[in-house]
Amino acid sequence: RSAIRDGRPEVVWGAGPIGKGWSRALQARGHSVAAFVEVDRRKIGLRIHGARVVDVATAASLAGDLHLAAVGRPGARARIRAAARRLGLREGEDLVAVA
Repeated sequence: RSAIRDGRPEVVWGAGPIGKGWSRALQARGHSVAAFVEVDRRKIGLRIHGARVVDVATAASLAGDLHLAAVGRPGARARIRAAARRLGLREGEDLVAVA
């Protein structure tokens, strides 16, 4: 069963090459990418593929969306999981690791 389904906007954690690739693939299939969540302050406030780049604190306002962890750096997945738990996101339901 896929957590990615039509009608629920996606939020991509990571505005690097992996996250951008997922965004392009989702948009090509008609999905809506609401935002990217990023820790790099240089990227926060930008728009990538039409979606705004926000910080982790702002991601709390996107709690109804499906969050996709798309960061390949060592240790990043654990940090994303911890941040998502603090935001009340449930892994497998609200958060899915894709990288």
